[in-house]
Amino acid sequence: MSSVNLEITPSNVLSNGRVSFHSGNPVISFIIGEQDRMLIGQSVRLCGKFRAYKTTGGDTDTDRAVTDADTISMNSRTGIYGCIDQLVIKSQRTHQTIEHVKHYGRFASTFLPSTNSLHDGITHMSESSLAIPNYALYKQSVLDLPSQYKTQNSFCAPLPCGLLNGVSNIPLSADWGLQGLLLEIHLSPDSNVLFSSTGADAATAAMSNAFYEFSDLKLVCEAVNPTPQMLKQMPNTFEYNTISSYFTSINSTQSVINFNLGLSRVLGVFCNFIESNKINNLEHDGLATDHLINKSPAGVLSSAPIRQLVFTRGGVRFPLEYNIDDLGIDGTIHNEVDSQIVRNAMNSIKPFSSNNKVMINPVSTFTRSNEGTPSGRDVFNVDGGSVYSVGIAYDGISDQGVDFSNTQWGMNMTTDLDTNNPHAVYVFVHAKSTLAFNSSGLQVMS
Repeated sequence: MSSVNLEITPSNVLSNGRVSFHSGNPVISFIIGEQDRMLIGQSVRLCGKFRAYKTTGGDTDTDRAVTDADTISMNSRTGIYGCIDQLVIKSQRTHQTIEHVKHYGRFASTFLPSTNSLHDGITHMSESSLAIPNYALYKQSVLDLPSQYKTQNSFCAPLPCGLLNGVSNIPLSADWGLQGLLLEIHLSPDSNVLFSSTGADAATAAMSNAFYEFSDLKLVCEAVNPTPQMLKQMPNTFEYNTISSYFTSINSTQSVINFNLGLSRVLGVFCNFIESNKINNLEHDGLATDHLINKSPAGVLSSAPIRQLVFTRGGVRFPLEYNIDDLGIDGTIHNEVDSQIVRNAMNSIKPFSSNNKVMINPVSTFTRSNEGTPSGRDVFNVDGGSVYSVGIAYDGISDQGVDFSNTQWGMNMTTDLDTNNPHAVYVFVHAKSTLAFNSSGLQVMS
C-alpha cells in the first residue's frame, strides 16, 4: 500500500495571499478532491504564517506591527486555534455537512489543556500551533517577536475534530467514499482574539483597529492508495466521531440547562464558561475558561462556585444516580474545585485512566484565582490561566454511546451566582456518527 503527500492551497484566497477577518475575507476553503485514495485524517495540517498588527495605518508592515510597548495580547493556551470560530467539513460533490464544530476556539481552550502536558505546551506546540501556556512569554515570542516584522511566525498545526482525529482512514473516492472533502475554516472576530493585557481605557482605545492576519496558507496531508484486496472488502459505510456545540447563558443560583441533542450515540459532554460581557471585548480575553464570578453594582468581583451538580437524561439522574456535592456545599469557603468535578470533566474528553498528559492542576482550577487581579483578568495565572470546565462521560467501556435522539440532555447547577452577571455557557458533545455512501450520494446517520 503506497502513500502520497498532498499540498493544497485555499480555493478562495486573494491574490496577495493574505487572509483576515478585518479585510472581509473570514472564510478559508480547502478542497481535497475526489480520488481513489484514503486520507489519513491525523496527518492533516494547516500551515502558514501569522502576524498581528496594532493598527491599519502606517506606511509599512513594520509601522503597524505590535511592539513591546503595546499591551495587545492573545489567549496563549490556544495559539492559532483561538483565531478559528468554526470548522466545517463537507462532501466536495454534494456539499453535505459531515461535521460542523462551532465555537472552535472555545472548544480548543478546554480540549488542548485536557489532552496535552505542560511540557507539550512549551515545546512542540509552541512551534506547531504557536500555543504557549504563559501570557508574557506568548507576547514576547509570538506578538512582539522582532522576526515577525519580516518573516512572520510560521505554524503547521493539526485540526482537532472528530473526523480527523479518528483512527480509520477516510475514503475520498466518488464510488466508494465521501466524494472528496471540502474544509471550511471560519475566522473569529479580531475583538474576540486580541485584547489588552491591562484593560485600561487608553490601551483599549489605542488598539481599536488592531487585527491579526494569516498568509501563505496551505493544507498538507497524506493519503494512501488501497490495494486490490482492500477494494474488494471496502464497506459502504464509514463510522467516525463528531463534535457538536451548543450555546446558552445562565444568571441565577439555580441554573437548569436542557438541549434536544438529536444524537443516538453520545460518548460525553463538557462545558466551559465566561462572563457574557467578556465576549468580543477588547478589555478581556474572549477565550478564557473562567469559573463563575459575581459582580456587585460597584464592580467588585467575587467567586460564585458551583455547590451542586446534577446530570440528567429525560429529567432523571444519569449516568450518575447521585448529586455531585462541592466541598463548600455547607457554605465553607474553599479555593479548590471539588475533585469530582475536575475528574468528571477530564473524563468526558478522554478516559481518565489513560490520560497522563494534562495541563490541569490544583492551581489552574482554583475557584478564586482571579480575585485581586485587574478587572478579574486571567493573564497572571500560571500555565496559561484558569482551566475550568464541567462535564460527564456517558460510555467509557463499549464506546458505543448513549441514545439522546428522542430524550433531552440536562445539567442542573446550584451556584452562588446571586448578582446580575450573566455567564455564557458553551456545551460540546462528543458522539459517534455513521456515513452511508454509494456512487449516487451519501447519508449522515447521527
